[in-house]
Amino acid sequence: MARTTDFEYTFSEFCHVTRLPGDAVRELVGHGVVEPFIEQEYWYFSETQVIRCLKAERMRRDLDLDLHAVVLALELMDRNQRLSQRIHYLEQILGRLSD
Repeated sequence: MARTTDFEYTFSEFCHVTRLPGDAVRELVGHGVVEPFIEQEYWYFSETQVIRCLKAERMRRDLDLDLHAVVLALELMDRNQRLSQRIHYLEQILGRLSD
């Protein structure tokens, strides 16, 4: 993961902000739900990763999904967002061509 300009949380700060124990965060990282930036063996997380983690935990809790289902749901949501952005971009180009 490329380093971003987002505020970065250390592992312990990330656990505190998300209210998750370290083992749960390691499990989310292991399944690719969140991807820390690793520098000198330390994990750092962006604000985007905090939001993604909270979204994943909300799906686990509210929808009673297991982690594999959460990963699939997040991937589909990400893909849907990318496709929506692409459609919007193409509609803008089409609008300019019709003028």
